Amino acid sequence: RVNQAYVIATSTKVELDASKIDAQLNDAYFARPKAAKKAATEEAFFDGEKKKEPLAENKVALQKATDKVILEAVNKVEHLRGYLSAKFSLSKGQAPHALQF
Repeated sequence: RVNQAYVIATSTKVELDASKIDAQLNDAYFARPKAAKKAATEEAFFDGEKKKEPLAENKVALQKATDKVILEAVNKVEHLRGYLSAKFSLSKGQAPHALQF
């Protein structure tokens, strides 16, 4: 998921085959795991570095399978991959809501 503040809506549509997308991809899949609340200690505050948890193997495999399906659909549309990877910026006086893509 991407925050909508970082997205510009376009009229371009990518047809995805729903049968190839795993049913596990729902809102619960993208939710962050709830961390147990710990009592704040001075040592923990000044410790600085937090340990980063590695991703679960099943999430990595599911992401790769989903990426494969999406890339196949994107590659079917001419110039779409270049369009999606192009850097976007506004010039002075351009209003993003007035642009049509």
